Amino acid sequence: MFNKKSVDIAVLGAGPVGLTAAHILADQGMDFTLLERAAGTHTHSYALALHPDTLELLDTLGIVAPILQRALRLQRSTIFDPSNKQRAVIDYGALPVKYPFLAVIAQSDLEDILVATLAKKGHTPQWNHRVRCIEPSAEGVRFTVDHLMEGSTGYAIAHSEQEIDKIYEYQSNYMIAADGYESMARKAANIGFPEIKSSLDYAVFEFETNTRLLTEMRMMVDNDKTHIYWPLGKGRCRFSFQMPPNFAQKHSFNKDHAMVDNEAQESSELSNAHLDHLLHTHAPWFIGSSSDVKWRVMVHFEKHLADSFGNGRVWLAGDAAHMAAPAGILSMNVGMLEGADLAEKLSIDSNEDGRQFRLNAYNLDRVTEWRRLLDIDQNIQGQGNTAEWLLRHRNNIIGNIPASGNSYQAILEQLQLHESIAVS
Repeated sequence: MFNKKSVDIAVLGAGPVGLTAAHILADQGMDFTLLERAAGTHTHSYALALHPDTLELLDTLGIVAPILQRALRLQRSTIFDPSNKQRAVIDYGALPVKYPFLAVIAQSDLEDILVATLAKKGHTPQWNHRVRCIEPSAEGVRFTVDHLMEGSTGYAIAHSEQEIDKIYEYQSNYMIAADGYESMARKAANIGFPEIKSSLDYAVFEFETNTRLLTEMRMMVDNDKTHIYWPLGKGRCRFSFQMPPNFAQKHSFNKDHAMVDNEAQESSELSNAHLDHLLHTHAPWFIGSSSDVKWRVMVHFEKHLADSFGNGRVWLAGDAAHMAAPAGILSMNVGMLEGADLAEKLSIDSNEDGRQFRLNAYNLDRVTEWRRLLDIDQNIQGQGNTAEWLLRHRNNIIGNIPASGNSYQAILEQLQLHESIAVS
């Protein structure tokens, strides 16, 4: 029943971030395992778009083609005020990059492609593998893994129909933690995860409509609230309406494998009548039908940033290290870049001094990047009518811009914004 295993690198979490790290490790011929508590890929999640820099990363991994075959390409994002006046435009088509657009794709489709292409490289996620009892040390990381299964024998798990089939005792040299905002690895490494800004509550609706949809992502700024529209293709769209505080239960949003939130179906706040009211109030430009709702959910977004992106042998990427506002899809996109960077730094050689040097550089780079993306130090400034309006609504805009990596600076310039960093 108890089996001992050892591996150079353990990757926790087979979402987009963990799968991206696994692709890099597979390409480099590294000794690794990819462990996932769930039985398979997610059916539904909030993340739904890839930035230009993320697409370039996926191109280097040789997997961008099947993603683009399924994706809807958007060359524009726009920002509107409460009077339905356009205040700013992001033109991805003007960027000097290989993929000058946002690629809208369901996270389920993205994960399916990442899993299928990883299999062609000779690796698959270890589904139904629950990690617990993580014990980092100077020499590595010890942890226990429960292989879960459906059935009536073994050790029963509370509140679950699954049972433990086998228990493994693992020893790894390093751990890449892509195990989400409640990361057990982050907690085991004693890395703080403070809330950096107030949380946000949203009512989210995906529905099929009978009108031709705008082929742009749109933010509607209304005082202290930011509402979001995404076209999804095939006559479907998603609206996310920011609601008053305490609308959604804390931690109500889980990247669940269930397509429909059954509790949400019974909520008056998520009824079709309330959706019509929200559309009329915040998106009067939308004139299509909205009765054919495919998914509705209350979402509670917290904003956190880890004190450090690693400690000793445990290193973080994605939601394990940060949570941001929803419009920019930053946590997934930047997280995939982080997973790749972390895997590359561990793959260059196995010299421990070299690895630790590169990992410390990873931490410095990531902390600096997120302080920029969230403008924690209030360095973003600008001139001109567009910039002045955007800066008056800084809390609505910063962290919601769908851009990351090398494209971020160019998009700030499109918005008449720039970073003014004091030199001491």
